Amino acid sequence: MLTGCADITNNVAESFNNNLIAENRYQMILDGLQVTLIITLCATILGTLLGGLVCWMRMNRHKWLRHIASAYIDLMRGTPVLVLLMLMYYVLMAPIDATGIVVAIVTFALNTAAYISEMLRTSIQGIDRGQTEAGLALGYTQRQTFIRIILPQVVKAVMPVYQGEVISLLKGTSIVGYIAVNDMTRASDLIRSRTFDAFFPLIVTAIIYFLIAWLIGQLLTALLQRQRTKATAAAVMLTLSGLVAYVPSILTDAQATTADTTDAPPAIKALSGKRVGVIIGSIQDIAVSTMAPDADILRMTTTTDMMAALENGKVDVAGSESLTLIFNKELADKVDSVGAGLTPIPIGACFNQKNTELQQDFNSFLAEIRRDGTYLKIFDRWQKSDNPSAMDIPQQRGTGRTVRIATYPAMPPFNFINSGKPSGLEIDLLTEWANRRNWQLEFLVMDFAAQIPAVQTGKADMAMGAISITEERQKQVLFSNGYIESHIVLITRKNEASIITNPSYSSSTEHPTSPWPWMVAILVIAGCGDWFIVRRKRYSQRQPTTNALEQPKDEKEAVISIAHMKKSYGTFDVLRDINLDVHRGEVISVIGPSGTGKSTFLRCLNLLEQPTGGSILIGGNDILERNADVPLLRRRMGMVFQSFNLFNGMSVLDNICLAPMQLLGKTREEAEKRAQQLLEMVGLAERATAMPEQLSGGQKQRVAIARALAMEPEILLFDEPTSALDPTMVSEVLGVMTKLAREGMTMIVVTHEMRFARQVSSRVLFFADGVIYEDGTPDQLFDHPQRERTRQFIQQIHEMHFLIETKQFDWYAMTAQMEQFCLHYNLQRQQIFAVLHVIDETLTILGTHPNTHLTLAYSEQEDTLQFIVNSPHAVDSSLFSQESDDIAVTILRNFSRNIHVDGSTLRITIK
Repeated sequence: MLTGCADITNNVAESFNNNLIAENRYQMILDGLQVTLIITLCATILGTLLGGLVCWMRMNRHKWLRHIASAYIDLMRGTPVLVLLMLMYYVLMAPIDATGIVVAIVTFALNTAAYISEMLRTSIQGIDRGQTEAGLALGYTQRQTFIRIILPQVVKAVMPVYQGEVISLLKGTSIVGYIAVNDMTRASDLIRSRTFDAFFPLIVTAIIYFLIAWLIGQLLTALLQRQRTKATAAAVMLTLSGLVAYVPSILTDAQATTADTTDAPPAIKALSGKRVGVIIGSIQDIAVSTMAPDADILRMTTTTDMMAALENGKVDVAGSESLTLIFNKELADKVDSVGAGLTPIPIGACFNQKNTELQQDFNSFLAEIRRDGTYLKIFDRWQKSDNPSAMDIPQQRGTGRTVRIATYPAMPPFNFINSGKPSGLEIDLLTEWANRRNWQLEFLVMDFAAQIPAVQTGKADMAMGAISITEERQKQVLFSNGYIESHIVLITRKNEASIITNPSYSSSTEHPTSPWPWMVAILVIAGCGDWFIVRRKRYSQRQPTTNALEQPKDEKEAVISIAHMKKSYGTFDVLRDINLDVHRGEVISVIGPSGTGKSTFLRCLNLLEQPTGGSILIGGNDILERNADVPLLRRRMGMVFQSFNLFNGMSVLDNICLAPMQLLGKTREEAEKRAQQLLEMVGLAERATAMPEQLSGGQKQRVAIARALAMEPEILLFDEPTSALDPTMVSEVLGVMTKLAREGMTMIVVTHEMRFARQVSSRVLFFADGVIYEDGTPDQLFDHPQRERTRQFIQQIHEMHFLIETKQFDWYAMTAQMEQFCLHYNLQRQQIFAVLHVIDETLTILGTHPNTHLTLAYSEQEDTLQFIVNSPHAVDSSLFSQESDDIAVTILRNFSRNIHVDGSTLRITIK
């Protein structure tokens, strides 16, 4: 057992050394980590800013902006990121010769912005409109309201999803290797392509991704919770992670890590300082990395990508193989080639180290086909083909055992996909082998670096996909005899071979390098930080504002004067002609039925709704003029809403202190002192640290009153302050309002509380049909109303109307409606019974004439019911005389208190 543990330990140590220590391979991981962090950081910042812009466009009132934003979001969400990345790199951004890192940042920012914009839009739309109105009513501008009140709530709501999107972006950067960006995943692939050990590179990469994702999560969470120490620690850790790639190697001897290029051929030496494209893990990659360390190596996934990079000027030189040019004449005609001057390397099939039987059988097969001439025929057929895609796909005829082949079909005509199936020289050799053994082949198409790990782990029986036989790879798997040899060649664009043969020759495409990525990232962060600090200083140093409501020279002079004010929504007039003077110290209650414009009147007064006509004079200035300072006006005219509209996510104390500090220039100490005084006044001093959701409805409304008073207003507007409260909480709020009225606060109160309106108000306005229907003192309006509609409202009279249009009217529908009316106002069963009898007997006596109007009226104040008949003809009063012996009249009188006839109108008061 101890021996087994020792073997495992030795194997782990050897793998660790081969994958991370040898040739300073850990430095590849660190360099890749730096690139990953740069892309993630810059793409997150750019994507967030762009997402905010797209969100603004998506919610804009201009339809064309909304359509553009919607189309952009649909395009980004419907296009795979990899496709978008390739399209940006090889097509859209190719003319400006943008580096892979720049392309990756832009691509991921564009993709992420689409999702962030929808996160923001959904969160903004989910915030109650009352939050914005409360901010505007305190005197914030529309922009200040969004930044100071709405945005913090949006950030808090969206942060969990945003955090997931940033982490998803971090993990998504693993595909940037497709455009030759050497990020952390690509570094892991490169190590695996050298060592063909899947365990260590993948485990190390997974651990680092996990740690970075965890740090990002900690940073965003700490920022949201305002935990400065935690946020700073996470930011420092992330920064050190990006800068650790610059730390000199301390694990290996400096002399041992210095590449020896004295024996490098001239062609390889000429690559110094040039951009060189290679297939990751190929023999060209190994050769260039070893002998030309100063070259800027761009590692591609496929030959197609490498050739596209060469044609688009992304690289100056590409590493290839002589076999590729020999077989692919079309490619050979497009490029110039120069031999690298290196010893040819054999290419073979590989097998699991325990599968010697299959290896030996394949070696035996290779010997057979060389002896009988089959190998030469296969080789010549593919070499002489002008169009490999037109060649017949090798057909299998075996029916026996199945051999799984890991293959890399990205090197036509050596190995490629034709009509959806593997084809090429290697496939032809394998098919011939299987047919001779009566076996079947199952091809497992995969990346180059995955072939040997597939064999090692038993996923495949063998691998055959242009795998060069190297000393390091022979430590991992068994190789067959070489079935072909390949020379390394360097290819350039047509007529540019002088890049290699003449060192003084300059490429037509220059690629200046600079350490810009981290500089840009640091500048962006520093700029955002400076902007934030300047903004905070600007708000903290803001001087107190002047009073918008100047003291009237004459006490009788109106503080607010409203003349012919109108408000319409399309063709519907909510307010038709409002005329009113408000004097200092007055408490004006506004009453009336629902839907008569009372709340609209109040909202027009402080311009939460824009009147469509008339004038509002405050201090002699018309606030409806275009140049009026509306925010300044609102700071002096506090408003209390029926739905409280306390700011979510802020304590009671912060709700009260926020606006005075930011708009009146008060210090935190001054604002808190005043807030505590106001909380004591409204009886909530002990609830200063509570959050809005921890308060009852009455407590919330009292805090809202304190918040309005903190701005030191001259007038308070109350929009049905008790309508959203439980009856047991109404007295809490009315008590505070009564105290303010006694202290001389000028107040305009829209209310349904008749007791408050009568006992506390100095004036009462009755609204009906969009106008001030009646205006008077409480005694005048409640005891001696001058108009009928006022009387009906004061006495709380409710009516239900029915029209008899023909003699064949629907009797059952009418009686059902009358019964529902009675049930709605909780009348007793005997009253409902009496109503139905009165209706029945009355119509029996009078008859049912067309155009007869029936009204059932109920007075809550007097608790009386009246049945009123307006007949198209005069009513004969003798029909209802006490001397009448008609049975219907007798029954009617049993259920009636009083019967009164006036012309064509009959009024019956029901018992």
